[in-house]
Amino acid sequence: MLQTHRKISTWFERHAEHLRFAEDYRRRLPKQLSRFTGYKSPGEEPPYEPLPFPPFSWLRHISIKLEICIFTWIGSFGGILLIEAIMTTNTAFREVYNAPIIVTSFGASAVLLFSSIESPLAQPRNFVLGHLVSAFMGTWITQLFLLDHNYHRDLDEGGFHGNTFVNGGISMASAALAQFVIGAVHPP
Repeated sequence: MLQTHRKISTWFERHAEHLRFAEDYRRRLPKQLSRFTGYKSPGEEPPYEPLPFPPFSWLRHISIKLEICIFTWIGSFGGILLIEAIMTTNTAFREVYNAPIIVTSFGASAVLLFSSIESPLAQPRNFVLGHLVSAFMGTWITQLFLLDHNYHRDLDEGGFHGNTFVNGGISMASAALAQFVIGAVHPP
């Protein structure tokens, strides 16, 4: 079994490199845009210079800890408020269940994005691509499970039905693998 694992690992390492960019394209973007995507020039150390226009230029007058606190609150509040506003509009969740729905991973993402800003997982590029890849993989795999005519019945009945749990496990594992392959890992 260990030998099989090594073969798979070796094959994956060989082929995963073909899916990654040859160089980091973000270094050629304008400075503000490359910073937004999470790129930091080699040798650049925090604290970074604020963007050269208000209100960001005013940030040099407060401590970095206070800056993070302010942007954590504003960003988390605004982001979750926007997601809840979208989810309360005419969506299937609103029409069927008569309640707004919010995916719990968005709360975890808000904490990562706004509170631990130096973490590689918290970079906007990883956030956007990670959620897109996860949504694609989850939808694609669920569509495969929907080919089974009993799948809808199992969901409606409730209780334990193995194929619904297998769907979730395969979807999550595939999303994590896809994020790793493209180099944009973000825990959804």
